[in-house]
Amino acid sequence: MVFTLRTDSDVPRYLQIVQGLREQIASGVLPAGARLPSSRQLALDLGVSRITVANAYAELEADGIIEARAGSGTFVLPPRIRDAAPAAPDDVVEVPVWQERFEHRVMGARERMLGQALRSYGPNDRMSFAWGAGDMRLFPAVQFRRILAEVLRIDEGVALGPESPRGFLPLRETLSTYLRQQGIEVAAADVLITAGTQQAINLVAQTLLRQGDRVVVEAPTWPGALDVFEGLGAEIIGIPLDADGMRADALQRALEREHPRLIFTTPTFQNPTGIAMSATRRREIVALSHRHGVPILEDDNMRELRFGDPAPPPLAAFDGYGDVIYAASFTKSLIPALRLGYVVARGPIQEALAHQRRTLDMFGSTLLQRALHRFLESGDIHAHWKHTRRVYRRRHAAMLDALRRHFPAGMRWRGVEGGFVIWIEAPDRVPIMALLDDAQRQGVGFAPGAAFFPQPADQPFMRLNFAALTEQQIEHGIETLGGLLHRHLCP
Repeated sequence: MVFTLRTDSDVPRYLQIVQGLREQIASGVLPAGARLPSSRQLALDLGVSRITVANAYAELEADGIIEARAGSGTFVLPPRIRDAAPAAPDDVVEVPVWQERFEHRVMGARERMLGQALRSYGPNDRMSFAWGAGDMRLFPAVQFRRILAEVLRIDEGVALGPESPRGFLPLRETLSTYLRQQGIEVAAADVLITAGTQQAINLVAQTLLRQGDRVVVEAPTWPGALDVFEGLGAEIIGIPLDADGMRADALQRALEREHPRLIFTTPTFQNPTGIAMSATRRREIVALSHRHGVPILEDDNMRELRFGDPAPPPLAAFDGYGDVIYAASFTKSLIPALRLGYVVARGPIQEALAHQRRTLDMFGSTLLQRALHRFLESGDIHAHWKHTRRVYRRRHAAMLDALRRHFPAGMRWRGVEGGFVIWIEAPDRVPIMALLDDAQRQGVGFAPGAAFFPQPADQPFMRLNFAALTEQQIEHGIETLGGLLHRHLCP
């Protein structure tokens, strides 16, 4: 098995390995049943890191071309049954012509890795640290069910009909009052109700961006935002983080050299790192945005999930010009299925966003918007947030304690003041995707760090959710991961 990697190519090395192995399997050099070299051996042969080979193997396994067998190695699988089926008659078209360009589309690495990380999550999953939300069992279902019944009883005539594309006015008024308490000068007319923060990101991106535009993001950042920007053909520029959040010096250089059209940031309990941007850094970022005439899209969907020191005010609170578009939701702080969020923008952009909103789905859920309004006005949401904060504080402490006891030396992490997740850096020699495969075979899932970067290859990170699991599950899951890490570090 001989092939070389091109050092002058823009194609990532792990994809070059994937292509080389595909060609050798297709040509019969590697027949069905052939055992592939270990990731360590192939890495030595090709002069690359072990994680690069592990990522390549993970991609081929996801496509059903090879199979890793515990204790035995990695083997080439026989051709798929559909590939061995007799050819169709010449006059039979298997798919319409217009669909042919999709038939051989290669799924993006981020999509594959997230799918692999999240595939085991469900009511019967044992220990998935991959989930991107909190514990749904903590949601005050009894109170919310009562409020839904009240809305249907009192407002049935309108609660089941269409709502204004901007959203239920009393809900927008309640939200504007809440946001003013956070330091944001906002009126109800500035608030647009959305189907969660993801739709808000989509609205802003479709309104502001065109093919080839540049977007500045934190690296790492939320994969859903990366998918939106890439889907519009934007070029993504990653800005590194430090303990205070997105680095202002790196942002300034990017603004001067790249002339982006948008800055995307999650300054409060950033996903996936959990970092809370300092107040000083927030002022710097907003000042840079205004100086260079580049708007900021602030994703603030984690603010209510604080269990440590209070976070600084939102970026929008430091904005006196209308440069910051503010997006948040109740998906994280209440329940994912609620799918209600909002975007705040001042100036003509607000009308443009409302128009874009109408092109997506005309109007949102009248029933849920009215129920959420009553829930916010009742004060029950504050009791819910207080309860979840206590629970998540305990689970966060339990995970930090378990990490200290079970993870090997060389692993790095830091505690957080809110949110759901802890970001962990492993030594470069740990193959994260191979580790994920091993962990899932033992009923433990996590989100591989590569999924959170614009360039997904060779990222020695993992994101662990402490909020969705009990303290007992956290202990057992971290013990399992720790044992696997010891094995990968000391084979």
